[in-house]
Amino acid sequence: MNMLDEAGKMGQVCWMKKETSWVVRHIQDQDAEGLLRSVANFDELEELVRWDEQGKYRPLRSEGNLVSGWSYGAKSLGEFREAMEVIYPGMWGNAEAWGDGRLKFPTWDEALAKQTDRVRGKVAKAGDLPRRVIEENCQKRCLKAALWAGMQPIIEPGSAPLLCTGPCGMFWSCVEG
Repeated sequence: MNMLDEAGKMGQVCWMKKETSWVVRHIQDQDAEGLLRSVANFDELEELVRWDEQGKYRPLRSEGNLVSGWSYGAKSLGEFREAMEVIYPGMWGNAEAWGDGRLKFPTWDEALAKQTDRVRGKVAKAGDLPRRVIEENCQKRCLKAALWAGMQPIIEPGSAPLLCTGPCGMFWSCVEG
């Protein structure tokens, strides 16, 4: 899988290669020229992706509420990868490992086995986990495909998948709730 074609996307972000640099922006802005706020450095990019359109903190970076209206110019491949890491921590490496067949992740049974007896008991009583939590919570908030639950990512040409490699704190908190 070559994720660095002339143009591509991951989650709510797209990029276009221009000679030896990349322009990274929100996918809603992929055709916008000159109308976007230029993001100058990683600190500014980090601050931008931390908040949604209403100014609320985004604890889940893969939530589908990334603010639009910005553009970041990465001057090298290393800077491009770092920008993607700022926007979606860990996701570029996961996508590369998935494409190369070396991404490792637990199954649902393996993830559940690491939980306490009390949590395993709640799961046993519920009967339809993790499917119900994924449908009612994860898929409504998160753009990742839950590999550990048997989901397969939808990979379009020129795109890099957002991959969930194990139940996160949000998932377990929904199980507890």
